[in-house]
This record gives sequence, C-alpha cells and structure tokens, in this order.
Amino acid sequence: MDPSRQHEHASSATVPLVSPVAQLAYVFSEYSTATGNAMSTKINAQARAHESLGGRTYVVVSDRRRHDYDDGTLVRYASARSTRREWFTDLERRVDAVCGVTVGRRPLVARFHREALDAVPADAEALVVYNYAGAVTDRLVRRSGGKVVLHLGNDVFRSWRASEIRRVIARTHVTVAVSDHLVATIVDRIGHRPENLHVLRNGVDSETFRPVPRVPGAPVTILSVGNVMPHKGVHHLIAAAEVLARRTRDFRVHVVGSAGLRPADGLSAYELALRRAAAPLGELVRFTPFVDRRALPAVYGAADVFAMPVEWQEPAGQVVTEAMASGLPVVSARSGGIPEYLGPDGVYIDPRDTVRFADALHALVTCPTERVSRGQVLRTRAESMTWERNVAELMRLLAD
Repeated sequence: MDPSRQHEHASSATVPLVSPVAQLAYVFSEYSTATGNAMSTKINAQARAHESLGGRTYVVVSDRRRHDYDDGTLVRYASARSTRREWFTDLERRVDAVCGVTVGRRPLVARFHREALDAVPADAEALVVYNYAGAVTDRLVRRSGGKVVLHLGNDVFRSWRASEIRRVIARTHVTVAVSDHLVATIVDRIGHRPENLHVLRNGVDSETFRPVPRVPGAPVTILSVGNVMPHKGVHHLIAAAEVLARRTRDFRVHVVGSAGLRPADGLSAYELALRRAAAPLGELVRFTPFVDRRALPAVYGAADVFAMPVEWQEPAGQVVTEAMASGLPVVSARSGGIPEYLGPDGVYIDPRDTVRFADALHALVTCPTERVSRGQVLRTRAESMTWERNVAELMRLLAD
C-alpha cells in the first residue's frame, strides 16, 4: 500500500463507524463489471472502502440480474413485477409527478421499490437510497431500524414542488449530493438549505486508474467515455475533430460508450448519426460501444487527452475523475459540478464553439509537455479524492 493510502486509513480510523450499512442499488440493475451503470460502480467502491475501514455493507439487488462485484454482502430479493416492465416507465413517472403536485406523494415509485426495501436486513444501521427520492416515504422511515440516507447524483427534483422536496429531505437523517452545484439547485427550489443537506463528493480509485507511459511518436488519442446521448455532446467532439483535421492528422478520436448500459442494447439513432458524421474522417475517429469495467483503465491508459463536451449541467462526471487519475489533461465544458472536481487546471471550452474547441485540442495535440504537465497536476488532485475519504465523511454525517 502506498504511503498516501496508509495515511488515509490512519486518519479514518478515528471516525465513528456505522455498520452494517445497506446500499440500495437501482431496482433491476446489475451490481457488475458488465454494466455501464455508474451508480453500481459507486456502490462497489463505497462497499470496498467501508469494509476496508472495518465496516460491513449489504448490497440489496434483484435476483433477476447478474452480480459479480466481490465487495459487500449481497442481499437478493425476488419481484412479482412483470419482466416486460422491469424499469420504472415514463408513464409511471408522469403519474407520480401529477400525484406529487396534487397529493404530495409519489405512490408508484414507492411501490416500485417496496420489494427491495422490504429485503433490507433488520440489523442495518443505515440505509442508502440512490436518486429515487420518492422511495423515501413515511412508511420506509417507520419500518427502518436505522438512519435513512438519500444520496443524490442527479437533479431528481425537476418535477417536484418545493413543499414536497422539503418533506422528503426532512424524512432523512441526511441527504447528500455529489456537488455544491447540485445542492444549489435544491436550495434554489425550496428557498433555504436544510441542516441535513450536505455535499458528499465522489471518490476515484487512483490505484486502478493511473498514468501509463505512452509510445513516443504515436498519434495523440483524444478519448471520450460515457453514455453516448445528445446531452453528452459527442457530436461537438466530432465537429471539432473535423476542424482539427484541417490543421493536423496526428491524432485519433476514440469514443467509448453507447446510449444503453449493456453491450446488447444496440445502436440508437443518435449513435448512427454520429457514425455518419464521422465517416469522412476515416481512421481518425473510431467508436467502441461498450467496454467491460475491468478493461476501462487500459482504455484511459491508451489515451493522451480526455474530452468532456457536455451540453447539460453535469452534476459531477465520474469519467472526469477517472481521466484525472489516469494522468490525462481534460478539455471540458464548464458545466455543473465538473469544475469542483477538475479545478483550475482543466481546459474549459464552450463545446458549441467548434473553432475554440478545436483550438484547445490542437494546443494539446501539438505540445507534449503541456499534455504531461497538465496531466500530472490533475493526477495529484485526483489522489486526494479517495473513496475512503468519501465513506469516512458519510460516517461522520451519520454519527451526528
């Protein structure tokens, strides 16, 4: 174990340890390396960190899915819900939104989670529910023997009234969000900051994701990783690559990910449109629809620059911290919570300004020393973002 990680364990030893903790994965999601679900990755990292500190983590999962992460104690539950309707549907969301406005509660999302919540072991001292705030009902609080945590990684309250948001946060022992930006959106909606609303920033595994020496003289690889959907802005990267190709051909763009979370989901209309747009660039652009989680560090290791041209207010950006830990310079939109993680040494662009985006990429493609120096600074920053620190902070909040 490296000295910095030894220090992390030593500093966390004095933290009051809440154990066992139950983590509720998304209903019907995999707890597996074979999914692109960022929440499952986060639960796995937190379970590993919690148990390294001496705690025990239950991970509550559906028995219909594959689960191959080794960390945590799996608690499987069966569901009577039809296999044709395993996901929470758009119709159910609309009905719940109407119910939230009219009666102040969301019965369908609560029912959707009931079997999973009923499977939570009775000795769990805390229950962590991710994003699905409507599952945090008065019934859940009454039946839970421990403390309830609402963990927010996205802006889940867009269809909620202020009074409804205030009630659900009040039911929790603590509500945590992954960035100051996300907390601010909640505060803006309800007009004040509840005492139990806190920022809990994500960690990153800087032992798994780490710099890899690059082969001198090889084309510079510009990497994009994540869900390939319009709001993630890959089309802006393709447009910038077209401009960049007029100045130099000494680069390659590698787009990793797909619209779905599994390799069998197929290509969306947007993904097909991206391939058509990139076709004139030939070998300068390639697409890999899915990479197993275990192979992802090698993907970062084969890259030289990371691009994050998102159009939406990204709450945190797990892939940004993975790129940082891998020692890559990051060219990103100044969006949402990304600057809180990336800091002052990111290269910030407006992805819709194609020429300026291409300028930023060109500067890094043509200057190896700039790539290395920025990557080294971001690697150092990432080393302080451990999952042990994330879990230790959650333990402190739960102990209050």
